[in-house]
Amino acid sequence: MVELCWFCPGGRAEDRFDNCIAFTNLHGNAEIHERQVRFLQEVSSVTVILLSTSDFDKMNSFLLEFLKSPKPLICLFESVENVMDENSAHKVRIGIKNLNKIEIADKITTTLKKMLKNSGSPFSLSNWASIAKKYEFIIDKDQRDCQEAGDKIDILMDILKKMKLSEIKDKFLPLQKGLWHEWCKKDKELHHLREKGNRSIEQYRNEIEKEKQKIRYEQCDKVIILNDLMKTLLENLQSHLETHTELYFLQGLSMLIEQLSRKELEPLHLKYSYLLAQVQTEKRKRSKRDSLRRWEADLEIVSKEIRNSTLGIEHLLREVGQIYEALEADSTKTNTLFLSLPQMAADLMISGVPIELMDGDASYVPLKWVAAVFNKVSEKIGNKQVFVLSVLGLQNSGKSTLLNAMFGLQLSLSAGRCTRGAYMQLIKVEEVLREELGFDFVLVIDTEGLQASEILKKAQNEENELAAFVTGLGNLTVINIFGKDLSEIQDVLQITVHAFLRMKQLSISPKCLFVHQNIEEIIDTNQSMARRAWLQEKLDEMTLAAATHEQRSDVCRFSDVIHFDAKSHIHYFAHLWEGYPPMAPPNPCYSHCVQELKSGILKHAKESRKSILKFLELQVRIKTLWKALVNENYIFGFRNTQEVMAMNKLETMYISWTWQLRSHVLDLQNHLTNQIQSGDTEEIKRSALENRIVEKYEAIKQEFEKCFREDIDREILLQWKGRFEKDLKTLEEDLVVETLRKYEDQIRKKKIQDLLKEQKVIFKNKLLERVRGMAVTLQGTELHEEELRDVFNKVWSENISIPLPPALPTAKEPDIDTDLENILLEHFKQHPDIVNKIRYRDKKKTFSINYSKHIITSSEFHTCGPSMEGFEKEVNEITDQIMTLVKENIRRREQQNEGYCSSFFHEILHVIHTEAVSQGGRFILTHRYKLEIALALFQEAANSFRKMYIAFKRANNPVLYLESQKEESFADFKLSYKNCQNIA
Repeated sequence: MVELCWFCPGGRAEDRFDNCIAFTNLHGNAEIHERQVRFLQEVSSVTVILLSTSDFDKMNSFLLEFLKSPKPLICLFESVENVMDENSAHKVRIGIKNLNKIEIADKITTTLKKMLKNSGSPFSLSNWASIAKKYEFIIDKDQRDCQEAGDKIDILMDILKKMKLSEIKDKFLPLQKGLWHEWCKKDKELHHLREKGNRSIEQYRNEIEKEKQKIRYEQCDKVIILNDLMKTLLENLQSHLETHTELYFLQGLSMLIEQLSRKELEPLHLKYSYLLAQVQTEKRKRSKRDSLRRWEADLEIVSKEIRNSTLGIEHLLREVGQIYEALEADSTKTNTLFLSLPQMAADLMISGVPIELMDGDASYVPLKWVAAVFNKVSEKIGNKQVFVLSVLGLQNSGKSTLLNAMFGLQLSLSAGRCTRGAYMQLIKVEEVLREELGFDFVLVIDTEGLQASEILKKAQNEENELAAFVTGLGNLTVINIFGKDLSEIQDVLQITVHAFLRMKQLSISPKCLFVHQNIEEIIDTNQSMARRAWLQEKLDEMTLAAATHEQRSDVCRFSDVIHFDAKSHIHYFAHLWEGYPPMAPPNPCYSHCVQELKSGILKHAKESRKSILKFLELQVRIKTLWKALVNENYIFGFRNTQEVMAMNKLETMYISWTWQLRSHVLDLQNHLTNQIQSGDTEEIKRSALENRIVEKYEAIKQEFEKCFREDIDREILLQWKGRFEKDLKTLEEDLVVETLRKYEDQIRKKKIQDLLKEQKVIFKNKLLERVRGMAVTLQGTELHEEELRDVFNKVWSENISIPLPPALPTAKEPDIDTDLENILLEHFKQHPDIVNKIRYRDKKKTFSINYSKHIITSSEFHTCGPSMEGFEKEVNEITDQIMTLVKENIRRREQQNEGYCSSFFHEILHVIHTEAVSQGGRFILTHRYKLEIALALFQEAANSFRKMYIAFKRANNPVLYLESQKEESFADFKLSYKNCQNIA
């Protein structure tokens, strides 16, 4: 047997050699392995032979052939002392008796360096294969299976090489870029409703569903005639190759595609690193110059080039999944191709090939594709039990290396080719262990390195979603940390815990353990206990902060959300290498740590048999968990719980500021209405009216600036200042426009009312005059009701044509239900599942108190004990007071007949937040209480607001107003006629 190992220089002065060198070692006696020796002599640049004195005598003729060869030769004599024959540059004898290993290595190294300088051109491994054929060695790639796979690979590579790398995805993988990414955005918007505007929830959701379907149809159009690349790939995967041939095909294709992309990616990564350094330098200077914007623009261009030029086998398989999803959405185009795709992926998954679970570029889980693959896996190997192991950590923290060492996987380790999104790999449990462990397979989920998304320009929420998804999916999650510091990953952990607190409907209990890699010093027992206690304390602190924010009194510790035991769930790993890579030997302690971790994982698995799911149950868990994560439209956008709480505080202050402004404007509008109704219709200049609002706005703006200047969390708050400042200014401008419109409406309304009063008197006199004439004419004749109405209608139609002032300009009809939805969505956006709470609200249901869900006693946040009772009376009084105040406000608005304004809804919210406070501070009324009472009061108020608007509209339209007076005038007419008849 011949072993081969490589020396790779690290670019340091102490490197033994300057270039990469392959060393081969023939095991056994060279004299009896003639073919191997001749082969090695032919392919080697230098041959080294180890001899004893007895060997020299026996192998004289054998050695003679080496001495005659022009190839350099080094002979090591183990029984000869201190011989160094350097007379020949190509043939050297070295005596090594009584020399230690270091001295021997130094002599050989020195000699090799000299010989390699004059050794000529080196051979490549492919050259070796050609030479090996002469000696009748079996060449793997010449075997039928490899040749068959190689021929198929060549066809695909010929197609790929014809195009520029950055254009390949657009040309050959069209379904997974623009269209798929747009579909993912639409699907999330279906739950988040951030662009809803003035449309109702149902109307907007229907629009989105149509747009999603349209995208799928566009994808289908691209699938009807497959491009050459995908057609060839699918034909190869569908040709029912033997498993090992199929694996040869995928492995070989993956290697060649990686080689193809590496050539373009390396210079791009260098350029990106340079530009990133320039941007960071400018930011440290707190620069706002054009140079920073230019560097950032250049960085974005290079970033896009990197994304477009990153190509791997995973992108081809992703396209397969998108072909399935597109065809699944259009039943008219279902065909044999559609039906075969999941089976192909299932076969690969069963063979141990990693299958994409979450698309790392779109940050989305293709649920229908994943479900179809799981169904086929279950059909083929049975609905077996599967233990899910997730791994989470920063980029380059050693996640993939750990999994490779633990399970013998072959996950990519290069930083430039790191995992994107999440991949699942199926590992079969040996028959003898299945009964003991209680499951048949392990599903390993490897993830994209956290904080590795800088090049991908991912949003914070996408990284948080990934962490929460794999943690919630795994029976156990290994959280991999480089070094001792938890700070780099604790932000993501906080958001993950916070998300699980909000997603109560999932009923999951994730478990985790921590692996600290690259710990240099030996940690004694006392140090270890102190570190574990510190970590437990940090985790508990951040969990309690999240629980307090979410008003979850049942949660006090990290382990209340994610099962964790600091004594047994923390592992400290030594360095992987002893010394500096690439030639550093593996550290035996690392292997020992891996074995300990693996034993701990298996022990945990045996203890968790009841929570281990079968394939089809896991498929449902994936769907349920992902839907819940997508539906969570608030928490994932924050870096940590501290940011969440800072935003909560800022939004509370913003609500207060906006109410001050709205309240001031409502008072101003009410004052103007009273002033006009009392007869003062003198026109007020727009600037004067505007100044009265701007004055209040400027006062609030001072409070706003003070908050960002002096608040304890000002460093965190600063990132949102521009957004809130813009929103506040927009509100001020809208309120100015609204007040001017209302003022003009009231002026015109007053003028109409005054004119109508005059006309009503004139009209009444005309009616009376007509009645008297009729009484004389019809004396002694009694007219029936219908005859009187005919006479009245004739008089009415003759006199209604008196010129009237025009009605108020037709304003856009207010959509009160949409206002209701928008205000609730904005005000309660922190509430979990708020969209569905509004969508499925019971429009006829009245509010009723649920004491267990609407009250938290103050003591519950300090101890994890049960809720204290006895607050029902005070809660009932608060609730009654809120309802009474809201009804009084609505009644007052009705009496003022001032129409409808969306600020009336804000007035209800102000009442709720002002009154929903315990006088003694003994308890807290929950967010749920405020939302549910707001839902009930808003629905009731909306009905009143609609009636108010209709009444206001009638009152401000002269024709409608006169029509409303018609019956009253007819009654007067009948009475006058009767009186005249009596007199007559």
